Amino acid sequence: MTRAARPGPDHPLVEHWDDERDIGNGIIVTLLPGHFFYDDCGVMGFDTVADARNAVRGVAGRARKPARALRRPRL
Repeated sequence: MTRAARPGPDHPLVEHWDDERDIGNGIIVTLLPGHFFYDDCGVMGFDTVADARNAVRGVAGRARKPARALRRPRL
């Protein structure tokens, strides 16, 4: 029996969701340009659907938070 993840999350930040577990790899998630899992990494592999979905939710949560304004140090 071949495992197949539901189609990638219907999330606006996901550009591509590729389930390669049947060939011994993982689930490869590619985010839209300008969105990153960490640093400047917009592509990441996961072992489970739950891990992939949780990571995408984390990216979405960071994208929703307003950026903090940089404060000038008091002199």
